[in-house]
Amino acid sequence: MPVNVSIAGKEPVAVKGVLDLREYKPGDRIKVNLNGEWEFYWNRFLYPSDFTTSEKRPQPDIYGKVPAYWTSYSGEIPVNKYGYAAYRLVILLPENTETSYAFDIPVFDSSFELWVNDSLLYSNGKPGTTSETTIPEYRPGLRVYNSSSDTLSILINVANFHHRRGGFWQTMVFGTYKDVQKSVASKLAADYITVGILGSFALFFMLFFLLYPRDKILLIYSLTLLFLAIRPFFTSEYLIYDYADVSWSWTIRYEYLCSFLALGGWAWYNYYLYPSKNNKAFSQSLTVLFVASIIAILATSVKVFSYSVFILYIGIVSLVAHALISSFKGILKKNITDAFYFILFLIISFGALHDIFVSAGMTKSSFGYLMPFLMVIFLFAQSVLLLSKWIKAFYEKERLQAELEKINRNLENIVAERTRELTLRTKEIEKKNLMIESQNLRLTEIINFKNKIFSVIAHDLRSPVVNILYILNLLKEKEFKDKYEEFADSSIKYAQMVIALLENMLVWGRGQEDKIKYSPGMHDLAMMIQTNTSIFKETANRKKISISFNQEGNSMAYCDKDLIDIVIRNLLSNAIKYSYPGGTVSVLVKENKNENTLSVKVCDNGTGIPEEHLKNLFNPTEIISTPGTDNEKGTGIGLKLCHELMLINKGHISAESHEGSGSCFQIVLPSSPVLQ
Repeated sequence: MPVNVSIAGKEPVAVKGVLDLREYKPGDRIKVNLNGEWEFYWNRFLYPSDFTTSEKRPQPDIYGKVPAYWTSYSGEIPVNKYGYAAYRLVILLPENTETSYAFDIPVFDSSFELWVNDSLLYSNGKPGTTSETTIPEYRPGLRVYNSSSDTLSILINVANFHHRRGGFWQTMVFGTYKDVQKSVASKLAADYITVGILGSFALFFMLFFLLYPRDKILLIYSLTLLFLAIRPFFTSEYLIYDYADVSWSWTIRYEYLCSFLALGGWAWYNYYLYPSKNNKAFSQSLTVLFVASIIAILATSVKVFSYSVFILYIGIVSLVAHALISSFKGILKKNITDAFYFILFLIISFGALHDIFVSAGMTKSSFGYLMPFLMVIFLFAQSVLLLSKWIKAFYEKERLQAELEKINRNLENIVAERTRELTLRTKEIEKKNLMIESQNLRLTEIINFKNKIFSVIAHDLRSPVVNILYILNLLKEKEFKDKYEEFADSSIKYAQMVIALLENMLVWGRGQEDKIKYSPGMHDLAMMIQTNTSIFKETANRKKISISFNQEGNSMAYCDKDLIDIVIRNLLSNAIKYSYPGGTVSVLVKENKNENTLSVKVCDNGTGIPEEHLKNLFNPTEIISTPGTDNEKGTGIGLKLCHELMLINKGHISAESHEGSGSCFQIVLPSSPVLQ
């Protein structure tokens, strides 16, 4: 049975420039970190021929520890942070081995060439002997090497004249191709899932801030998550290179900018979590320090602004200590929530210190940066605490309402007893009673509105988020590594469900508070339908559903383009959702000249709507949500939202359906301007 190094519990380490792997047999699975003692040649570039044709083989200056910056060798030889050097390692493989090996090659500061035996396997930038001849670059990569020899000679020429640090500061992984490829795929999957979760929740909390702008901690928390979601694109696996060609200097700038902006968000998050005069002064001081660092990052070269990382370390340590102290004070006051926060901040402290050591090249850890992954844990815990806070606020408002009702009853009794004595004040008392009743009505409406919001959160957001978390856990299991693309597609599908849900919730929530902006004009409905049809093309193709579009007469209508766009999108989404695989969705735009109107009819041959549901379809007090033919989720407010938006646009919506044979929805809008 093949042996895996990690399973066997062994981790070979290079000793005096040699890594001995001969204990493994041909066919064994190998995945090792190339850590330990490498031959180190300062201010020399060497090539394979120097070790095969020279009469006198080069002798290393020292056997340097890897991973580490070469400045850590300064106690043994006179190295400088700026310069060039060669690293060399010999790997002894099992005899009679002919197989495909792979190297997971990290970034070097700040350019390198990697030779294996007599072949140039990989390079980043152009290493040179001066600043002018050196071109820095960061592009980690997976490279395959087909070995026909039982000895591999690895030679790396590294040059640095553009960064505060130089050398081999991250771990290189070597092993059989399949095992190294799985490791790289797992890291990429973890990065993308982390970015997806952090980004989705950043939008999620931004939505709730827009609904409740008085709660500033939602805005701060959302922005902090956003910067943390962007940062993995410029670190670790450098995902940004899959989408854009970013220069080396700007790659580092973006990494530093995201780090300082996320820390600034954390500073103000701490203040809003534990508001006090001293905490505000602390957050303001850090903000000034971070803003100065950001200006330096934008205005100076990498060689200069890279030293701001020490300010970053100071900020991290200060924030961690501040958060721990603040939450510990809460524990002393017997606050259970603060005990929970204290544990979370301990976890974040571990991740922050780990990342500092990784950034400084002071650890052999092959996990890379941990903060984005730990922030996912913090994110879910914070979400629970935030929802708990809202629920407590809801119960508190119920208590206040009960007290207010009690006061009202007492007030009415007093008024009844003193009516004869206070006839001159009757009008004033009646005026106060009307004001109190108005406040009660408004309070009841707010509570009902929040009840609906909580219901949506509890029943509809939970499912896709739990599914994403479930997929994330599955990816940690070895047997599911080959299903990465399938799981990624599923995660995208659930994320799209959450985004569609949040869009409807945002518009509907504004409608409940009469905040929807109506800006009508003459717009082409045919163009709007074709645009939305292209948006749903991939979803329809996945269910093998064909979409047809026909037009009779003019297609210009008088409406608010953004609001009607939402109506059309909801109708198309529902038609696809409730159509069976292989079904058909038809859209007809028809001009009604005699009525001076324009109608849009969207029909499907899907599941249809039961008769008892059809009559309450647009009833604002009835919320009915049924899963689609592919178990798609919804909130039940989409058609209610369409009904409200049509009323705002001086039109109307109607439906015809027969259970089991499909449904037709029709909207009618004026085809020319109408009086407001």
